[in-house]
Amino acid sequence: MMSRAWIYLRLVHIVADIAGVYGAFVFAYFVRVGWIFSTDFPFPLFAWLAGGAVLVWSGFLLLTKYYRIPPRSGGRVWFDVLLAGLGGVVAVGMLIVTYFFPRDILFSRLIGVYIFAFGFVWLLVTQFLFRSLLALLKKKEKAVYQTLIIGANRTAEKLIEAITRNPYAPYKIRGAIDPYGLTKTLKGSVILGKLDKLETVCEQEKITAIIQCDAFEHTLNIISFCDEKKIKFQFDPALRGVFEDNLRIREVAGRTMISFVQRNYEGTRKLQFRLVDWVLRQVFDID
Repeated sequence: MMSRAWIYLRLVHIVADIAGVYGAFVFAYFVRVGWIFSTDFPFPLFAWLAGGAVLVWSGFLLLTKYYRIPPRSGGRVWFDVLLAGLGGVVAVGMLIVTYFFPRDILFSRLIGVYIFAFGFVWLLVTQFLFRSLLALLKKKEKAVYQTLIIGANRTAEKLIEAITRNPYAPYKIRGAIDPYGLTKTLKGSVILGKLDKLETVCEQEKITAIIQCDAFEHTLNIISFCDEKKIKFQFDPALRGVFEDNLRIREVAGRTMISFVQRNYEGTRKLQFRLVDWVLRQVFDID
């Protein structure tokens, strides 16, 4: 399975990061103390507490989806950089409190700087390497979804363009189906037929994923078909006439619901409104 291959790759990435960050802690100790075992600051205790700090750093990254599949792209790459830095601050702070504060001798604060710098650089390097590997997998069309688009409208064109331009999106567009047979050409892809050719097209193109961008009235039938053929199914929120940025997942009496929230971000208070909206969602989980 495509997702299994990407998960295995990410697991290797996680192990490499844990080992590398722990190495950064140890390396920082010797850079600051010298290539000896200090009696004032015993290395065995440092090594144990450093292991705990590394788990904190790694756990922070895991819980904040630093290793998400596919990775963040575009301007959101900087969010991963921020997560790596924040995790380092938390981990180094924990080590300082548990290892250095209880001691009578005031230890140099440089060791904390060294730990953060070495660990942070390691995370940036491995993130770049694994992103490059994921991009190479897509370029060679290995471990990607062979994808069929249902729809020949503007929404489908925008989606195809986004997938094609994104170096990490694990999808290879094999073609599109025009549910109503009204369109002969589609920007970025080819039209493979109408909806009545769905099963034939999936067999011929070895389709493993379907993304629906049109023909909302056929959604249940398409879902049933995907379930029967073990095909991954997704649909664009615009299919329901809803702008995706305004969708929220909410709980109503213990039931999961999709909520549509309208916001007016026009005018000079646009930034303020967006900030308030972000706080409401992140802190209180309300609209």
